[in-house]
Amino acid sequence: MSMKKVLPFIALVGLLLLSGCGTDMKKILTADGGKWEGTGFGVSTQFTFYKDGEVSLLESGSSYSGTYSYNDKEEKLTIDISNIGKNIFSDVKEKNGKITAKYGKNTISLEKVKEK
Repeated sequence: MSMKKVLPFIALVGLLLLSGCGTDMKKILTADGGKWEGTGFGVSTQFTFYKDGEVSLLESGSSYSGTYSYNDKEEKLTIDISNIGKNIFSDVKEKNGKITAKYGKNTISLEKVKEK
């Protein structure tokens, strides 16, 4: 086999391997119903993330809706809640089913809510 035929194949395999690396935060957020219990907010907080980029928030008994986006490169989660505004979470990390992030000067965490 000539090098001209082998090099594109090697490049394709390399790209496939690299695309498998990293975290797909949107898949993590929306998996298993997408419900997360938040701590570090000062009040009872629950988020539900949907695959279409929508999010719902239940905070101290009040419901809100909005949208979210995640920037892989900057590890930033932006949640834009109607009538409240944008909330930006930085240094977003997932480990063992728990997400941690910086929210202003605070560190918050989200734990997956187990569906019954």
